[in-house]
Amino acid sequence: MSVLKQDLDSSAGARSPGAAVAFYSWLASVLPVTSSASLVVTHMLPGQMGFLGALGHATDIAAVLPKPKSANQLVVEETSVRFRCDPLDRACFADPDWLTDYVRERANGRRIVLSDVGGYFAPALADLCARLPGQVAGVVEDTENGHRRYEALSQLPCPVYSVARSPLKVPEDRLVGEAVVFSVEALLRHLGEVLQGRQACVLGYGKIGAGIAGALHARHVRVLVLDIDPVRQAQALSVGYGWAELADALGSADLVFSATGSRALGIKHLPLLRHDAFLAGATSRDDEFDLSGLDTPDSGYARTEMFPGVSRLGPPGGKSFFLLGNGNAVNFLHTSAMGPAIHLIKAEMTVAAALLAHNEHDPGFYEVSPTHRASIAATWVDTFGSRHGRHL
Repeated sequence: MSVLKQDLDSSAGARSPGAAVAFYSWLASVLPVTSSASLVVTHMLPGQMGFLGALGHATDIAAVLPKPKSANQLVVEETSVRFRCDPLDRACFADPDWLTDYVRERANGRRIVLSDVGGYFAPALADLCARLPGQVAGVVEDTENGHRRYEALSQLPCPVYSVARSPLKVPEDRLVGEAVVFSVEALLRHLGEVLQGRQACVLGYGKIGAGIAGALHARHVRVLVLDIDPVRQAQALSVGYGWAELADALGSADLVFSATGSRALGIKHLPLLRHDAFLAGATSRDDEFDLSGLDTPDSGYARTEMFPGVSRLGPPGGKSFFLLGNGNAVNFLHTSAMGPAIHLIKAEMTVAAALLAHNEHDPGFYEVSPTHRASIAATWVDTFGSRHGRHL
């Protein structure tokens, strides 16, 4: 790792003329060139794809795999001009036979880095590493949900760099919270409703949940926060948010946001919701809700699509609720723009991939070093700071 560390340290203060192209040009210039390949699971959204150029300098990008719920068609088309884009299916990636054949074909005999967003490679990773011995250089995981999926494995068969808990991810997670609230507000306004003056319940007070709560408070929404972690619950109470038992919170809230990543709400909780409450998730439906069977004839719930992104569900003549984004991350209904902050964590993931490609690692969890993070942050500030203005 010493070569990469030295290059990052020596280049951290370099001035850059602006924006993402210059930032990733700097990053590419300090990364080692390797003979390894990479498979890249990623959101495909405007303004977020510049990292592929830097990653492509360190590894040959064998394929880009757009996450289905966050794939802007124009971005996919533009990306496919430069890189092979393959479909992403969680069921296929959980099948060891399918995944082994796929990775073997794309790797073409090379060591390969698996860049992940949401633990897609986790279910079949042990089989994959056993069937392709010495070929899987390791995994880079972006999200907390994905981190937990790898953490739940009985034994890691290869190295896993996780950026889920990196300090460079904090700005993105806070902005995700803002984006979730923005999208919910846009949907409510389409229905002729507003956020202001309402009661909201936020389940989960991690970085995204805290961002949601803060964005709601800024819009004059009364906020209850529930978290099973007593430390996080105390943090929420200490800054002025309310608290109640789950049944009372759901029964009093006009808006319910789930940001736990651990299927906090299921069908059994739906009768507790206030009539015509709005239910929104901050990550994928499978991670936030246990709503399997909701659309079956014997569920007792009839669905009426109000317009794309908003469905009303309820038993005939009974209490109903609005499901936003079909339970998936509601912010992706409006492209979930993150601005320049997204490049901090994309750069860290790229560095992690380069470290795996360039160096042998024992199986286990790894983090990018504080020195590397500081170098990324310093160059990001130098690149984007003047663009946003310095307050003297």
